[in-house]
Amino acid sequence: MTKLNELLFNHWKTREFRPKQLEICSSILAKQDTLALLPTGGGKSLCYQLPSLLFEGSTLVISPLIALMQDQVAQANAKGIKSMAFNATQSIDKQLDNAAFGKYKLLYCSPEKVQNPLFLARLTQLNICCIAVDEAHCISQWGNDFRPAFRKIKTLRKQIPEIPIIALTASATSAVLKDIKTQLELKAPKVFRTSFARKNIALKVENSEDKYGEILRTLNLTPTPTIIYCSSRRETEQINQLLNSNGINATYFHGGLNSNQKQDKLLAWQSERVQVMAATNAFGMGIDKGNVGLIIHLTPPASLEHYYQEIGRAGRNGEKAKAIVFFGAGDEQRLTQQYLGQLPTVEFIQKCYKSLCNFLEIGHGEGLAQEWRLSFQDFCHTYKLAPKKVDACLSLLDQGSIFHRINTNKQNASCRIICSPTQFKLELEKAPRSHSIVLQLIGRVYAGIFEHEVNLDLDLIARKSKLPFGTLIDVLEHYKQQELLVFNYATTDIHLIGITARDDKRTLRELLRNTQLIHNAKKEKLARMLAFVRAENLCKQKDLLTYFGEEITESCGQCSAKECRSIKGSIPLESITAQIMDNIERKPLATHELKLSLPHLSVEELAEGLEWLLKQKKIKRNAFAQITKV
Repeated sequence: MTKLNELLFNHWKTREFRPKQLEICSSILAKQDTLALLPTGGGKSLCYQLPSLLFEGSTLVISPLIALMQDQVAQANAKGIKSMAFNATQSIDKQLDNAAFGKYKLLYCSPEKVQNPLFLARLTQLNICCIAVDEAHCISQWGNDFRPAFRKIKTLRKQIPEIPIIALTASATSAVLKDIKTQLELKAPKVFRTSFARKNIALKVENSEDKYGEILRTLNLTPTPTIIYCSSRRETEQINQLLNSNGINATYFHGGLNSNQKQDKLLAWQSERVQVMAATNAFGMGIDKGNVGLIIHLTPPASLEHYYQEIGRAGRNGEKAKAIVFFGAGDEQRLTQQYLGQLPTVEFIQKCYKSLCNFLEIGHGEGLAQEWRLSFQDFCHTYKLAPKKVDACLSLLDQGSIFHRINTNKQNASCRIICSPTQFKLELEKAPRSHSIVLQLIGRVYAGIFEHEVNLDLDLIARKSKLPFGTLIDVLEHYKQQELLVFNYATTDIHLIGITARDDKRTLRELLRNTQLIHNAKKEKLARMLAFVRAENLCKQKDLLTYFGEEITESCGQCSAKECRSIKGSIPLESITAQIMDNIERKPLATHELKLSLPHLSVEELAEGLEWLLKQKKIKRNAFAQITKV
């Protein structure tokens, strides 16, 4: 094990393995099929990356998420582990040449890519020593994000039968684990799992009709890096506006932002220039910020798998953290409509697919390995289709290996300067500084811009000019109005890659057969999530662990369930609130002054007491931010 420890320090700069990592690495190096069930933040990627350094050839990593793949390749290369990902930007033949002769330790690809005939034909040239299946729960129709293409991964073994497979997941029930073993045809796999318990995270369910007010009170009492998960893009922007107008630095994140905007907002939050990130579930994958102290869900997510993954972004430094999910009157109906009411029917899927092929001008027998940029809004408007159902349908077409969907929000822009070079020079001399920077850049970077229309890389111009993206667009639009230049700008939301050739009778057959099974699984998951938030007496930690097949007898003693409030040794809420009221009887006190006067109370106990009293309108904050009686 000395060699493993040496590599661990050289590449990960640590001398300590996380729980089960060493055992999993040893199993893979012994060429044993392995199933690793580790929680979010448990270090799954190390379990195949570290052994790859000791194999003579490459480890093939199969992952369903392009964005996550790109992050992992970048992180692995930064650690000195030579890695590449098969993508859509180069021909598969050229990428296979690179993989065969590039001495890569890690080769990342999607489950659809490994079914490519050319890929399979040249597989033996790649010297694959191990296959790692990441997010392995996608193989099960009972798992989160079922993806039928995962079920075809086992065909690789016909060509490389002696290669060990490691399947990794952070969220799987007993039924899903059984499905993973069966569908991958794992040979007597060694199974490693660590406890799903988040002992440092207090799980709270808040039944409130004033969610926004509760959030403001909570954040004022808990000034820690925070993620607030919202159910829509509009909601993230509303929460962001609410918080900033109340003196809490916040930003927002959703799939409709361009890459520059996402990067700026992420950096602002990671560097703690802002405290709060209001986001849809598009945020969080691959984000490893250790000191997140609070996760808030404005409404319950679609499943306990999503909930577990999202709360797992708190407390990664081992410090105490809190996860609050709000559940109020009317939420069940709204959630049922949001998660189930928008599920497309068989008839809608057929209509959407045919409309999409027509919109993209895909003829019968065409579409395999082709690529398109799609404006989601234009497509829905053209065919008068409900956007939420189209979104769900595109996800199903992705899961069914018909189109691979990548949300890009790509800016397509072209420009031509239509004035003379002399006039252009005069304009530069009198233009404001921000305008002249943009004009100089496009004149210098795009040499043929006076002769013909050229495609602009707006992200590049924004970076070089150091201007906000919106300002850049305003500058170009201004000179378009002045008839100095021609500027065409459009946004495409989605990049589609054809995985199956169009055949209106056969292409959808398997997907339509699976549709009802997928819908039933979603209904069951939402019902279980609702049961979790409704149960007032049962320990939340215990209930969550039971769902994932982990039986425990002890309650956590820190969640919002009644049985945990009464655990011996914890101070009753009634006692905490009484002590707070006694201490502010004589004069108002700031929160830190209250803590000094009540040293026997923990920060969490004091915060809980203040939250309850504020909610009951027994106390308030005065103009000096002190706590006083109402």
